[in-house]
Amino acid sequence: MIGEVVRVTRIANDMTTKNLSEKSQVSSSYINEIEKGKKNPSNDILNKLSNVFNLDIEDLLALDEYHNSLIGKKEKLEIYRMLLLKTLETYEEKSKKA
Repeated sequence: MIGEVVRVTRIANDMTTKNLSEKSQVSSSYINEIEKGKKNPSNDILNKLSNVFNLDIEDLLALDEYHNSLIGKKEKLEIYRMLLLKTLETYEEKSKKA
């Protein structure tokens, strides 16, 4: 579910919901509802969130698709590792460019 991917990516970026809200211009309450699976975000919202994470929207959607294909908890741990690595790599690349 995309909410889980958003939550894990936010945490991997050491962000609170409030930080993400301020940077993306998406309300904290809406982000909370996305993360809990109560709201299905539009592509516009996903684009705003992915921009804050320095990811392409396609990356978030691919991670969501992968997450949804997993069956057991052991496999789900792998997506969190993958998200963390991707986020850290993106952050490192951005830092080098700055």
